[in-house]
Amino acid sequence: MKPWTEFEESVKPHLKHVRAYCAYLTSSKWEAEDLLQEALLRAFKQYRDTGKLRHPRSLLYKIARNLQIDAHRKRRGVTVPIEEALLQPHHDPDYASVQGILEWLTEHLSERETEMLLMAEVFDYSYQDIADVLHCTVPAVKMVLHRSKNALRKRGRPELAGGPARSKPARRKSAPLPYKLERWTSALMTGEL
Repeated sequence: MKPWTEFEESVKPHLKHVRAYCAYLTSSKWEAEDLLQEALLRAFKQYRDTGKLRHPRSLLYKIARNLQIDAHRKRRGVTVPIEEALLQPHHDPDYASVQGILEWLTEHLSERETEMLLMAEVFDYSYQDIADVLHCTVPAVKMVLHRSKNALRKRGRPELAGGPARSKPARRKSAPLPYKLERWTSALMTGEL
């Protein structure tokens, strides 16, 4: 058998389910079909490289999900017409204020808590994505995020006008390394972690 025929036979029973999953992810018939085709292409490349395709349905689900996440992240940086931009709240990506807020955040949270909070709340990572990147479990991510948010609620918000925070900082464990703080500031300013 030729590689394409073997690949086709292994994924054919799962196409109906994967097509439905792609439709769920995209909410559009046309985008779902494009996503399915791209997922099949990526799966075939993997099959061609490895010579086998274990658990084809879960592999296609994972590929489709990751492709959709990548597409979502790319769309976040799309420019909008000036009329629409004027209706949106203005956020000045001023380096000093961004770094100041991050410094305040790191005074109240550990490095791991800060990183998870940024990934979840700013960069829209899913719990599973955070767990994969930080090599932990999804329940651990949920627990850390819950505790972090509760700790911040108890502390209050930093004063953006340059004054002191409402409560005394409670330094957790150890301060992040300066390059971590710099990396987080840069990520917030560029929108890419």
